[in-house]
This record gives sequence, structure tokens and C-alpha cells, in this order.
Amino acid sequence: MDGPAVDNTTLHRVWRILLIVTALAVATAAYLAPVILIIIGGLILIIIIGRLFYRGRDRYIPNLYSRDIRIYDDAYRNFIVDSLHAMRQCRIPGHTLVWEASHLKGSPPDDSDELLLDLGVWMGWSTRAASDASGRMVYGFDTFEGLVEDWPIEDEMVVKRGTFSLSDPNTQRLMRDTGVTLSDGIPNALGRKVHFTKGGTYETLVPFLAEHPGAPIKLFHMDLDVYESCLHALETCKDRFVIGSILVFDEYLVTNGELLAFYEFQKRYELEWRYRAWGLETWEMNFARVTSPWKRAMYYAFAIAMYLLDGRFIWRILTKRFWHFWLGAHPRDILFVLGAAGQRKSVSLEITGLGKLAGDP
Repeated sequence: MDGPAVDNTTLHRVWRILLIVTALAVATAAYLAPVILIIIGGLILIIIIGRLFYRGRDRYIPNLYSRDIRIYDDAYRNFIVDSLHAMRQCRIPGHTLVWEASHLKGSPPDDSDELLLDLGVWMGWSTRAASDASGRMVYGFDTFEGLVEDWPIEDEMVVKRGTFSLSDPNTQRLMRDTGVTLSDGIPNALGRKVHFTKGGTYETLVPFLAEHPGAPIKLFHMDLDVYESCLHALETCKDRFVIGSILVFDEYLVTNGELLAFYEFQKRYELEWRYRAWGLETWEMNFARVTSPWKRAMYYAFAIAMYLLDGRFIWRILTKRFWHFWLGAHPRDILFVLGAAGQRKSVSLEITGLGKLAGDP
């Protein structure tokens, strides 16, 4: 089942067109100057030979290819490897959250008390997109003041506390360009069936669930980024998960963040589950909401330029990540990652067995 038009992937289609145009230009140049063909052929041969002898395969995972997973214990390392094998069977071209929300459209009956939760909403567009796709009420939670704690992203960087605050000048510019307005520091619904709660999930989730006694969680979108916050949210909501609950993790492929939190959670409660989709994170989808066509084009150009400048898998040949990717990545992962001007690290799964949670009061 394909998602509705609410899932906008124009940015990535533009990126793929640029790749095709570049490939055609290189092919033309190689035809006119055979020495270029010899150089390209030599580089490809080096990579092929390197892949035959490279010992780092399966040690560095999408989409960062940064941390050697051998630093983890055997159980977690095996979980990561098994997860990647399963996820490769369910790649999707679009955004995982929208894909899952679109599958909820038309069900259940209007009197259902099922909850759709979005944890970590920034300007609220992920929440609105989930509502548009599902046709249902979605509840969003955020401090709207940025990260509540520092976010270490494996061995690459630390995103500081307060990042993603709505008071940031760049965020305010994007809010204006997408038509987002605030009331008492909370984004307005803009005509969607959404409700936003301001505050950290440490303080807001328990009261919210108390206001909806016994209501099961059907869709749980996790975009809190930080391991501690993710694990806390899972623990807080555990009694509301049921067979068929869909969990979507926006930053799943960060081994010391959401992935680790879910690993520990499912292990503790002996959950049964299956992966459903591996696709795009929601961040760059905000650019598709820019109301002015020419400004939207500028945002797309900016996003592509930033992706090229980052160059982790394209031109930064002196970095370890470049070689982890080209020598160790699964061939289809290479195509999957390079086919988007953004990050494919959002993953969804479905709970198929409650394990120890079935016996909790």
C-alpha cells in the first residue's frame, strides 16, 4: 500500500536527477577523453579489490558508518546484525512515519480510544503529517525549548542541550516560511487534528496517560534522540502497548541512542516484534511545507548543498567513514543511502507478542 500525497519526497527526486545528470556528464567526458574512462575504471577496480580483502564488513552500520560495533557485548552486537538483515527486507523510498500513518487511514471506528503519539515534534510538522496521512487525532509532545540533555551521536559529535529550540533564529525563519504560528509558546494546529503538550516527556507523559485510562497506543513515534529520554518514554508507555502497536524510531540507526534504548526495553520484557519499514527521517520533510515555491526551491538547494559539503561518502576520501562505507557497506545499502539527499535511519516495527508485559497490572 502506497502512502498518500502527504509524503513529499521532491527533495530526494531532485537529488537523484542531479546524480543521473552527473553520471551522464561523466560518461560523455569519458567518451571524449578515454583517459577519464581509464581513471574511473581504475578507481572502481581498486574499490572492488579492496572490498574483497576488507575486514570491516558488518562492523560499521548505516547510516553513520562510524562506530565499530565490536565495542559492544555479544548480545547487543548480534541484535544489531540481525536487525540490519531484517531491515534490508523492508526498505521504503519515503518517510517511515508517513508510510505507517497512511496504513491507519480508514480504521478504526470513530469511537476507538487508540492513541497516536509523536514524541519530539520540533515545529509540529511530523505530527501534522501523521494526522494528514491517518485522518486521525495525533498527540504531540515537546518542550519546544530544544533537547533536554546533550545528545552524543556515536563517535562523531555531541549535539548540545537546547538545540532545536523554537527560539533559534533559523527555526523561526523556517516557521515563518511554513506558516507555523505559536500560541503561548506552542505551535498551532493549522487546521489539523493534532494536540500539542508542552514540557519534557519526563513530566508530561504520565499525566497524559492518566487522562486516557486504558487507551492502547496504536502509533508511537519516537524522535527524542537521546538514549535516556527514549528509554524513559518506552518504560512510561509500556502498559499501553498492545499486540499490533506500531513503534516508529526517527533516529534508530544510532547505536548509542534509540537503537540501544529499544534493545534494552525489548530484552527486559521479552517482547516479540517484527520490522516493517526502513526509510527517511522526518527532518527534511519540513522544507516541503514552505509555502512560497521559490523559497522552497532555495531550501532544497540549501539541503543538497549541505549534503554535498558534508561529503562523508562522496569526496572526503581521507576520512575513515568514507572507506567504511565504500569497502564495507552492503551493496544495496550503498545505493539506498546515496539515493537520498538526507538520512535513511528511520525504522518502524510492530509488536507481535507482549512477553512479560502481558502479565503486568
